[in-house]
Amino acid sequence: MGTLTEADEAIRAQLIVPEQRELFDYWCARCVADRFPRRADISPADLRKILPNLSLMDVLEEEPLRLRVRLAGTRLREYYGIETTGRLFDEFDLGEQRDYWNEAYREVVEAGRPAQGVVPLVPWNQPHVYQFWLRLPLVDDAGRIVMVLGHDAFLQSEKARALAGAEKLQIA
Repeated sequence: MGTLTEADEAIRAQLIVPEQRELFDYWCARCVADRFPRRADISPADLRKILPNLSLMDVLEEEPLRLRVRLAGTRLREYYGIETTGRLFDEFDLGEQRDYWNEAYREVVEAGRPAQGVVPLVPWNQPHVYQFWLRLPLVDDAGRIVMVLGHDAFLQSEKARALAGAEKLQIA
């Protein structure tokens, strides 16, 4: 995986937020042979300027998929209005977006692919804010996906609304 595959190039081409392209490139650079990066391969010091927008989720079970928020940056708390660190993903009231997010995390964990997309923050009572998200798999020493590294950018503008209408969920 040292070089970008066609699927990787497709994901990168769809990333609108510059910090997400930077994180994706960083993540790709840490892929070795046919293995995704491990958590130990990712240094918070290298990502200092985007830490407020990062999250790490532990994969607790694969069937059914269960995730726990290990770490959520301060920007996520600002927009969600709650502290999500330490909570189970299925505890969140995501309303009509529950299936959307379940599909996104299944693609990352079960299909073993990065995923990105954009959704309005309807579950968090901010439908005028658009969440541009990126999710990247992290593996253990055996190559099993055990964590998901996330980056979320929150935009409020007509351009963000237009972009959100164009792409809801992109999975390579």
